[in-house]
Amino acid sequence: MSWSDPGDASITGYQYTLRRPEHDEKYGPWTDIPGSGASTTEYIILGLDANTTYNVRLRACNIAGCGSGRVLFYIHTPKQPPDPPPWPGFWFADDDGSVDEAAIEALAAAGVIRGCQPRFYCPAEEATRGQFASLLARAFPHLGPDDAADYYRDDDGSAHETAINALTAAGIATGCGPRSFCPADPIRRDHTATMLARALTGLSSADDADYYGDDDGSAHEAAINALTAAGIATGCGPRSFCPADPIRRDHTAAMLARALGLDLAPIEPVPWRLELVADGIDGGPTDLQAPAGDDRAFVTTKQGEILIIADGAVSPEPFLDLTHKVLSQGIEQGLLGLAFHPDYAANAEFYVFYTGLDSHSHLYQYRADPQNPDRADPATARRIITIEQNSPNGYHLGGQLQFGPDGYLYIAAGDGQSEFQAQNPGTLLGTIMRIDVDNGDPYAIPADNPHADGQEGLPEVWAYGLRNPWRFSFDGPHIYIADVGHELREEINIADTSAGGINYGWPTMEGTRCTTPNQNCDTARLFLPQIEYSHGEGIAVIGGYVYRGNAIGEMNGHYFYSDYTGGWIRTFAYIDGDVTEYYGWPPAIRDFGPIYSFGTDGHGELYILTNRSVHKIVPR
Repeated sequence: MSWSDPGDASITGYQYTLRRPEHDEKYGPWTDIPGSGASTTEYIILGLDANTTYNVRLRACNIAGCGSGRVLFYIHTPKQPPDPPPWPGFWFADDDGSVDEAAIEALAAAGVIRGCQPRFYCPAEEATRGQFASLLARAFPHLGPDDAADYYRDDDGSAHETAINALTAAGIATGCGPRSFCPADPIRRDHTATMLARALTGLSSADDADYYGDDDGSAHEAAINALTAAGIATGCGPRSFCPADPIRRDHTAAMLARALGLDLAPIEPVPWRLELVADGIDGGPTDLQAPAGDDRAFVTTKQGEILIIADGAVSPEPFLDLTHKVLSQGIEQGLLGLAFHPDYAANAEFYVFYTGLDSHSHLYQYRADPQNPDRADPATARRIITIEQNSPNGYHLGGQLQFGPDGYLYIAAGDGQSEFQAQNPGTLLGTIMRIDVDNGDPYAIPADNPHADGQEGLPEVWAYGLRNPWRFSFDGPHIYIADVGHELREEINIADTSAGGINYGWPTMEGTRCTTPNQNCDTARLFLPQIEYSHGEGIAVIGGYVYRGNAIGEMNGHYFYSDYTGGWIRTFAYIDGDVTEYYGWPPAIRDFGPIYSFGTDGHGELYILTNRSVHKIVPR
């Protein structure tokens, strides 16, 4: 804050006091401005909340004492970057392709506009008087007076009441009648022009031109002409402004964006779309994998089958039927993971991870039938690992299997609802394991596993401190782990593939927030995620893969992920340690039901698995 030098040599210092009017707070205690005196004209206040309006009173002091507060400031602190970082087209699904989409998205990123429901803006709906008051109050927070009274009866209890009263006290808003504002009524185009012109102090028509014929003699004509001259308002047709017509929500956004001088980057459509590959899959698909170079896709189902998709059709007979061994009653139980050996073409070996009838998690090896490559041989079953589970509801079981670039098999296990076990590398719960299935009986421990000697943890444990790493994948030197959160945050961790023994923090931390304890936890030895988002945008992260296919060249190197209930697909690139190049697509995939997983075929193309269907990500 800064102020003019009052020129009083007797001043020995200044004090200030703060309040947050949006929280209906009273002023706090007077605070000294250290080192201030008669010549002080500015001061930086640290520690303020982001995206918050403060009223600040200032008073001068001398040897006799301090005067009354006499200088009033309005401070609005910058908005912190939204979570997750926004990109064009991120905020709403129903404005895609609209001529005003760039304005709507820019205002949403600035915190000025909000949707009519999650992920929707309702651009074609008529704006109400109350909504427009709130838009102006958020766009021009400095206009809110310190002592706004209660001017109207019909806005009592409304979400817009504070904004209406503040703008009325500032002389910007007026009522529709005595003690009435009519907040739910549609607002007219001329009324929006007048309110916006009043908010834009000093705005006038430089050439006093008359732009429209249908506003002549109107009380709003000067405001309409001034906004038109400034390039803010536009007509409804040649020489017409349609001043008495209601204004749509997208048109209010366009005017506000121009008034605020926002940079309206063009919204480019994402270069992919979803193409239905298979539907009506009993039990629901949980994973999709394929041997390198194979034209078939192998889909696991929750109830325990592995199906083959080839030539656009699902095989009538399963590749392998484990329904008699798999427990799939719980929402997170079933046949959960599949991985083909890197040398599958020679040895026909593949691995499955499922919940057994004993409620424990089992990793088994099988081989394809040498006489029929579309069938596995059940007689080749070989138990590799059993993870004892104590989860009362069958939750947090993990289930992903992946061969790493080092040729070892990595296995994800959730904490089984025994959250504090996740900080104990002496258990397999809440870990990613790493084993050598080409040696030993039934496997060997890689010599560079962090606890290979078994002294400070189980030899199989490669990483720990995970809640439910339902999906993870590799790309070059990096491992991407999407760990399902608890109450507040979902997270994606990107780590060096060669770095063993990483502690990913659960339950000490959830995302980048302390949980145990909830403040000032020790993060010195914990890995913090590069991506996190709140439960306002989804409840369970569904990790995917970095795209390395050939069909969508623009997406090469971009990681795809989603959320179980979020109804969106997002991507980013991880370049030189920075997360960048975001894309977001909120399609109507919520109509397909929950999103279970991503998959990848033998040519690096990606798939998304929903409630009972498989969709391929293809070029737009």
